[in-house]
Amino acid sequence: MKTRKISIMIFLLCLSLIPLYTDAYAVKKINKKDNTNLPPLTSELQKAIMDTTPIEPAGSDIKLIHPAARLSTARLPQGYAYDGTSFYYLSQLSTGSDNLRLTKITWQKDGTYQSSFMTLKHFGHGTNLDCVRIQGKTWLWTGCDSKGGNSTAITRFTFKSGRVLNKHGSCRYRIPTSKKGRKYASNVYPAIDPEGKRLAVRYTSGDKQYFIYYNLINGQKIKPRKIIKKVSCPKTSGPFQGFDIEGARIYTIEGTASQSEMKELSKKYYPTVIRRFDYESNSTRTKTVTGAAGLLHREAEGIQVQPDGSIFFNMASHYKTLYTCMNIYQLTMD
Repeated sequence: MKTRKISIMIFLLCLSLIPLYTDAYAVKKINKKDNTNLPPLTSELQKAIMDTTPIEPAGSDIKLIHPAARLSTARLPQGYAYDGTSFYYLSQLSTGSDNLRLTKITWQKDGTYQSSFMTLKHFGHGTNLDCVRIQGKTWLWTGCDSKGGNSTAITRFTFKSGRVLNKHGSCRYRIPTSKKGRKYASNVYPAIDPEGKRLAVRYTSGDKQYFIYYNLINGQKIKPRKIIKKVSCPKTSGPFQGFDIEGARIYTIEGTASQSEMKELSKKYYPTVIRRFDYESNSTRTKTVTGAAGLLHREAEGIQVQPDGSIFFNMASHYKTLYTCMNIYQLTMD
């Protein structure tokens, strides 16, 4: 009996040593305690990190807007937003966590940038983030009230360096899936049109993704029962990495890390694809991104349509396997 107990203990010990997930090579060497324990971001380190973003050759399908900027956590980002002055990035504090770190990056005229952060506890995965700037004040919107890692509502809040929010910001909205009754969507995330007048919430059911449109009041409020439009279209083929809206158009971005990295992990590779669905004409235009070919890790994380109609998107990369970085590119669909 004693021998059997020892055998069971050895088996359980060995089982505990088997990893429950396989992370990207560039991140898996970082200890959990080192996720946010990063060295000071000096101007010299900023330049060294920026220099790792390859220059796009003539004929590339994308244009580099901002080279690599370090996040305040070593974890990969999820959603990102831009308010015309600063960039905001959401990333998990640890694998599988619903606690998020929100990094704010403001580029300076000399080519360097200032970085600060706040923490969002139990908000969810952070798949999409958007914002609207009203009278000099930026309102950020994302999913919140996590259950099982999925956001069950959307919320708005303002950025304040060092601030910690628990579950949601100053207000939150659950999204009904029917006009009557108490059925609500899960895994919900918002996007805001370039004019800051409409907000759409995405959720999935079966093999479709749904987008529910609302009037956005002063950048701060919606009326969940007053739906102005509900749109459905097929899910993305590859892993969903964010969306944005503009007029009757819905932009989505999808894909995995680079082909070489996915091969190393023995996982299926999906290219970076941007889709533009027009619900008025019921047409879809698709663009596969081939640029940023030399970027380390190269995983799409978020898309933003600018007021002039230009498309910005974010590619995550790594610096010497130590830091997670953001690279902003511009794409022309037409």
